[in-house]
Amino acid sequence: MTRELAAFDARVDRVEELVLIALRELGYLDEQGRALLPQQALIRNTVERAQPSERPAVKKIHGAIERLLSRRILTWEEGSIDRAAMLHYPARRGETPVPLLCYAPVLRVAEREDLHEDASAGYGVSAHRVAGHLMRIGHLGKEASPEAAAAYREDHARAGLAWPHELPRGFTYVREHERGM
Repeated sequence: MTRELAAFDARVDRVEELVLIALRELGYLDEQGRALLPQQALIRNTVERAQPSERPAVKKIHGAIERLLSRRILTWEEGSIDRAAMLHYPARRGETPVPLLCYAPVLRVAEREDLHEDASAGYGVSAHRVAGHLMRIGHLGKEASPEAAAAYREDHARAGLAWPHELPRGFTYVREHERGM
């Protein structure tokens, strides 16, 4: 199985693609690959993650979100916020309801051409950014370091994502970094 990529969807314009890239990267912070966050947090993350030369206007991001909602690539879900300003999903009784945009990755069966026979395929030397992401380690009998848990808490909260900012059990966190330098 593989995640779908924005670049492979001909119906997606560049601003929509930037929104989807931000959502996909934020989805790496959830063990199910979902990103649930208020619209303002998505706009902020889209602007922050775009290259300076490609940073879209907020009005264009709003339009892209509306188009993605109309095609059901994004959906609205109801979360809630507690007195300490912590977002929760699903909504909790007694807390203030908050509309959250939801991106859930679409998985598809990898086609034969998606699988490379050459073990070195895809491993060029060009520098690129790797989004922060969860890595499963529970099956190895390992636990995340306190540093990884703190980094996850910080990055998850900074992104404005719903759910507690605690690292899921059985996972560690790899911070955003550069590769191939």
